[in-house]
Amino acid sequence: MVDNNSPEKMCSLYVNDMHLIVMLIPYIEKELEKGNKIVTILEKDLDAEVKTLMEKVNLPKKKKEKIKKINWKKNILPLNKISEIKNKIVLVNGSYEFIVKINEYLGNRVNKIINCFQLEVFEENSREILENHHKILNTLGEKKISEMFHTDLRKNSILTK
Repeated sequence: MVDNNSPEKMCSLYVNDMHLIVMLIPYIEKELEKGNKIVTILEKDLDAEVKTLMEKVNLPKKKKEKIKKINWKKNILPLNKISEIKNKIVLVNGSYEFIVKINEYLGNRVNKIINCFQLEVFEENSREILENHHKILNTLGEKKISEMFHTDLRKNSILTK
């Protein structure tokens, strides 16, 4: 279950890498506008998808440049470097095991963690994922899990496999 003393944890579900970037950009743009710092810990490179989308999206050039400055390349940091990240929003993408491991090392040092799961990974681990996150981030923005799913997780058909 989610620990109320832990940083806010959001999960995001995506079909493919381009879908993930399309879904994240409005949220990231808003957070950068607020002056928040975003760090990525990625098991897979997403740089090409970000560059492609930045060519097509209708945003001012300055905002596009800020988004492109985020490290979208595969960047598995050494565990001691992960534990040094403080007071930032951390976006984590990779396998289920990778995301769980990174979250353990981040602990309570960051403001917010956004864990991005491929749809297949979510389907295999839906109960654990939902129980360990406060919100879901999707194209509609941030939504509390309790708003999207029945509060009694045992009664959700998606969670009873």
